[in-house]
Amino acid sequence: MTFIDLCRRVRQDSGMSGDIASVTSQQGQLAKLVTWVQQAEYDIVSSRTDWNFMRGKAAAQLVAGKVEYLPAELDMQPFASVQAVYVDRQPLRQFEFDYLDDMHLKNGGAPVGVPRGFAVTPDNKILFDNQPTQAMSVAIRYCKAAVRLTSNNQISPIPAEHTEVIIQAALMNYARAEQDDYLLRDSTAAYERHFSHLCSKQLPDIKIIGWGG
Repeated sequence: MTFIDLCRRVRQDSGMSGDIASVTSQQGQLAKLVTWVQQAEYDIVSSRTDWNFMRGKAAAQLVAGKVEYLPAELDMQPFASVQAVYVDRQPLRQFEFDYLDDMHLKNGGAPVGVPRGFAVTPDNKILFDNQPTQAMSVAIRYCKAAVRLTSNNQISPIPAEHTEVIIQAALMNYARAEQDDYLLRDSTAAYERHFSHLCSKQLPDIKIIGWGG
């Protein structure tokens, strides 16, 4: 469903009068409804940083003498988390930013050499431990950051078969605002059921190592 289709569905299920021709330039209750749908979708997507449907991959070249990169410089979209980084096909270790920053401060800068580790900076850049002496290939697997729906034809990254979780979350927002206890009860129960199904299908498998494993 597009953003406007989501809004129309929530308007229908809530019993609200009027029609939504566009998600922009609405007034009164319809403007609030658009915001409730937008917030519901954003809250679900941003609630985790490891959704399968938000996975992304990037490939780029590291520049000689450079250790800090904006996401766009590595051909990445804005990200919520970084899962793996490979330089010249070798996996890098992920450090806490403070540890790597302290190491650079103690050494008077990043040492020269092949990168062996990286960190995510507080302003969401990628910082490598060492500065290469020549261009090197880098491959990254990451989880994209949530982006708010803002236009009629935008489609949520949440897979279509799980659209109902957005609908029910938006109805919860509507019910709270309208103090509709009956709708809030029903939409909350439906949301929890659909969100549980989304998690079971769209989160990484949890591996449990047993005795001797």
